[in-house]
Amino acid sequence: MSSEKNNNSEERNWLAQHLAGDKQAFAQLMQAYRKPVYSYLVRSGFDKNTRDDLFQDVFFKIHKAAKSYNKSNRLSPWIFTIAVNTVRNHIRDQKPINNHLSLCTEEKPDLQLVDQTASPEKITQSKHMMQWLQQAMQDLPPAQSEALNLNIIQGLKLSEVAEILKLPLSTIKTQIRRARQSLIQSYKSNDEVKSKGSIS
Repeated sequence: MSSEKNNNSEERNWLAQHLAGDKQAFAQLMQAYRKPVYSYLVRSGFDKNTRDDLFQDVFFKIHKAAKSYNKSNRLSPWIFTIAVNTVRNHIRDQKPINNHLSLCTEEKPDLQLVDQTASPEKITQSKHMMQWLQQAMQDLPPAQSEALNLNIIQGLKLSEVAEILKLPLSTIKTQIRRARQSLIQSYKSNDEVKSKGSIS
């Protein structure tokens, strides 16, 4: 527990150190949040080129907004507020042209999110489960997918998710409960997934 507190304390100083001219501070922040932010974009259903662009946009906005961060608050919810707003703005701007929820079925699961140190069998299993989860997340209503992504996958507290999405806590709880129920039902009806992996 003390180690986690020390890590949180260190994280909260990164942006202040960055603003003070410490060139390593922002690099540390990017290293710590590269995978969580990219994972959020993957689960949001964007193709690789779009999520790479959005990934860069998110961290550019973090850099620009650094002065607004209050280090008495946790860094993770602040970062994901920027990520959520970036995604929403992109969807709003692109909506007349195309639907962002168009994960190409021919795309392979992103290797950045798979543990390459596991056994070949486990890697194959993880890729298969990831591909199923990405598609299943897209089949959820957007509000449910967004809440589930932030809480279950990114590990943010329910209260933090409610603050980020600007919704009542009771609404967030309902959305996540319904999303989980839908995913469980989807999993149960997918014989191929059941034969190659398991869902916790």
